[in-house]
Amino acid sequence: MVRHLTLLDWMIHFGWVKDHAGIEGNEMADTLAKEAAQDEDKQNIVYDRIPTTTAATELKKEGIIKWQRKWERTVKRALCRSFFPAVQQRLKLKLPITSEFTAMVTGHGKTESYLHRFKLMESLTCPGNEGAQTPEHLIYGCKILEVQRSSLKQNIRGGGGSWPTTNSELVAKHIDAFSRFVKSIDFNKIAMDRWTQNFKQQVFQ
Repeated sequence: MVRHLTLLDWMIHFGWVKDHAGIEGNEMADTLAKEAAQDEDKQNIVYDRIPTTTAATELKKEGIIKWQRKWERTVKRALCRSFFPAVQQRLKLKLPITSEFTAMVTGHGKTESYLHRFKLMESLTCPGNEGAQTPEHLIYGCKILEVQRSSLKQNIRGGGGSWPTTNSELVAKHIDAFSRFVKSIDFNKIAMDRWTQNFKQQVFQ
């Protein structure tokens, strides 16, 4: 009814009037309200509709729940999942879009362990000879990055965090400090150190 009147260019005003005062329009409205309350068909017409925005919000929530289930069940992407265990939290984060940061949180690119998988490097060992050069090795243990890691620790502790921390906390609670750490890594220099090390071994053997 309201829509119909609106299409007819009616201007509708709502205001309070005293009940049962003999006002014709008020008495009619009271009668119609009682009829609507007793008529289930009319109730369905009036009350079974929800705003489009509400429907969209509910669909989005349902989609995220399904996404989360699939994310938890996947047998791959373990490293990435360790940084982003919750889909909804990841969607709220503003992350730096760089090849270095992507390589660190996904394990794809830059590190020697990744390049070795595709036969682009002879060895997956870090130039410091401390084990495979993985993102987690670079973050938590690589001796080549002791200075950068010291700065990362200081920033995290200064922000109320503790060390060692977890991958998920690095992005959820310390994203600025972690981003600076990743940005400070000179992957080209590390690769050059590896080349130099291999060259020396070949010369002095």
